[in-house]
Parts: sequence; structure tokens; C-alpha cells
Amino acid sequence: MKNFLRTAGVLAVASASVLTGVTAAQAAPACSTAQVCLYDNYWFTGTVRSFGWVTYNVGVAANDRASSLVVGPPADALSPYVYLYEDHNFAGHGIIFKAGNAVNDLRGNYMEAGRNWDDETTSVWG
Repeated sequence: MKNFLRTAGVLAVASASVLTGVTAAQAAPACSTAQVCLYDNYWFTGTVRSFGWVTYNVGVAANDRASSLVVGPPADALSPYVYLYEDHNFAGHGIIFKAGNAVNDLRGNYMEAGRNWDDETTSVWG
């Protein structure tokens, strides 16, 4: 079912992007200031959960479920970056994103050879 929903979401957003001439980042939904919005499926579909830039553990419902994300604007312009970590308490592999950016498919972001960030996020720090 998740694959079906992901495919449907990709087709819907891709169709909208082609018809309107917008990019994936432009098609991304907004996320509040100093928040990271994690989506269970690609192309910003499925359940969305918002987390502050200091979240030691995203909790059981969100753990290792993010397939796309939107990073909201920074609360402090001097700190415009947020890190995602694969383990709680900011441990394990990490990846950095700039505020205001969006990633429609985390499979394209690798933490090591043969392993990507799809369904891997457990903590957030910014």
C-alpha cells in the first residue's frame, strides 16, 4: 500500500509540476519557522509530522518513516542549518539541510555506499 501511495503522490505532484512549470521545491508545502516537516511518503505525501530543530527522538510513530521533508525558515538567520540523525540523541550518521529547502525523495541522499536516508531519521538538531 505504501508503494501505491508513493506512486500516486509522485504522479500527482509531477503532473502538477509539468502543467504549471514549477520545480519540486516550489511544489513543496510550507513548514513553520524552526520546524522540520517529515513526510511518510515521497513527494510530500502521507502522514506529515512537524518537529522543532532540537528533537532528541521523533518518537515511535515517526521513527524511521521519513521519505521526504521540508525545512522551515530559521528562527535565527545566523543558524540556517538543520541536521537529521539516524539514531536518538543526535547519534549515528547525520545529514545537513539548509532552512527553506525541501527534498521530495530521500532515496537520493546517501549516508554511506548502498544506504540512503529513506526511512532512517530518528533525531533532529539545528
